[in-house]
Amino acid sequence: MLYAGNEEIKSSRLSVAGGAYFMQDEVFKEVYGDSAWVFYGEYSYRLPFLLNRHIEIGVEYRFLSDKGKLTVTKEEVDLAISDFTLSLRYLFDLKRFIIFIGPGLDYIIYKEKYPPTFPVSSTKGSVLGFSFQGGCYYDFSSSLGAKVCVKYSHAQAEEGSVKADLGGIGIKAGLVFRFNL
Repeated sequence: MLYAGNEEIKSSRLSVAGGAYFMQDEVFKEVYGDSAWVFYGEYSYRLPFLLNRHIEIGVEYRFLSDKGKLTVTKEEVDLAISDFTLSLRYLFDLKRFIIFIGPGLDYIIYKEKYPPTFPVSSTKGSVLGFSFQGGCYYDFSSSLGAKVCVKYSHAQAEEGSVKADLGGIGIKAGLVFRFNL
């Protein structure tokens, strides 16, 4: 167990959050709009042996699903993106507020379904990318808190001669459950 003075610090955090993702790709913006709603889930662990407990490692899952309309024919298309991020964050403890910043490595799986009039039914694939995030935890109690975060991602996908920038800016907020593991 970790202690700050006489207070026990719970080493694990499980968070669920929702937010918006602002894709950088111009074609995405034309078909799906400027942003899409996303769901986030994350498990993080504060490493007790590094830099006086100020380093946290996290594994995050992000899911985005959106419908759009093709620019010329106005036919409906479906997009699904799943993203797994392994991140390392430095924590600044300020009593109930804990500010964090750090890099991450992203593995992104994408699939876009086209209308029946298209020569192909779908495009799918995966790509590696990187990210950087910053945010804040707020602890309501020793077991429950909130999280607000901004994350920038960079990832370039290429399918045949088509290139897509899957990177962008994600803004999320949610609940955090703290416990010892």
